[in-house]
Amino acid sequence: MPLLGAGGYLLRRQAFRWSATDDGIRPDPQTVQDGLAVYVFGEGEPLLLMPYPHAATVVGGHALTKLIEGLEAFGRKVVTFDPPGSGRSTRRMRLGMSEMLECAEEALGVCEVSKPVDVMGHSQGGFASLAFALQLPGRVRRLVLVAAGAGGPSWLGAQGAIWNSSHPDYWHFGLLSSVYLLTRRLAAQKLMYNLVFRDSYVERVRFAPSPIPLKDWVLPAHPRTRWALVARNLDYRPRLGEVSVPTLLLAGRHDPQMPPSCSEELDRGISKTKLILFEKSGHYPFIEEPETFWEIVRNFLVGS
Repeated sequence: MPLLGAGGYLLRRQAFRWSATDDGIRPDPQTVQDGLAVYVFGEGEPLLLMPYPHAATVVGGHALTKLIEGLEAFGRKVVTFDPPGSGRSTRRMRLGMSEMLECAEEALGVCEVSKPVDVMGHSQGGFASLAFALQLPGRVRRLVLVAAGAGGPSWLGAQGAIWNSSHPDYWHFGLLSSVYLLTRRLAAQKLMYNLVFRDSYVERVRFAPSPIPLKDWVLPAHPRTRWALVARNLDYRPRLGEVSVPTLLLAGRHDPQMPPSCSEELDRGISKTKLILFEKSGHYPFIEEPETFWEIVRNFLVGS
């Protein structure tokens, strides 16, 4: 069945080379270099799509697939990768921001992208995109940050965040995260993620929880889940003024992971910004308000 993207663009299904795995369906990478799975989707001007450092969704997962489809629909070649130790990447995990930035630079090199490139990231992928722009400013042409923040202090202390006592599910999240920290089991990880992801939609019928079979109480949690312990101690607020490229900030009004205050803080600190708030969205405006979302992104990438 063909897929329709934002604005009615027909997506080319053959751009994804799907193959089955034990835990779902994932595309085959364009290449695997030294254990790093690098992907290329679509044709046109290249864009680096930063994956999630905590690997809650790898390439082929729902959220990243929606982003890839939207970008491919208006003629962008999307370059991305599975972080080490996740998806189809077999490289040994080091779990740090430097690892993510090195992999991003390597993925661009594999795809022979030498000029400054547009960079886009959602959530923790947006946080890593911000770090990429700060650490490798000569590699970035324009920056699109979706539901992102400047560091752990920004989102952990934000009013309305699920990890802040102002959120109605704060204690529920605290209980599940404690079970995860005590057991480090896959089932506890899924329970925690199911709560967070469910609360991240305004229309919760869009959310499909991950099933939790009994064997998941024996299997270990994914090691990249510990990214949260790394990210909470990173803080780029003092360096926001160093970002000199045009930056588009997109945030959902009802986001419990990165509340609007996180994007507003980025807007105050980065000089060349455009901030858009989506009034009917949570953490995934590209899923809940896709037509408006992709029109704004396309206009920014074409016109700025």
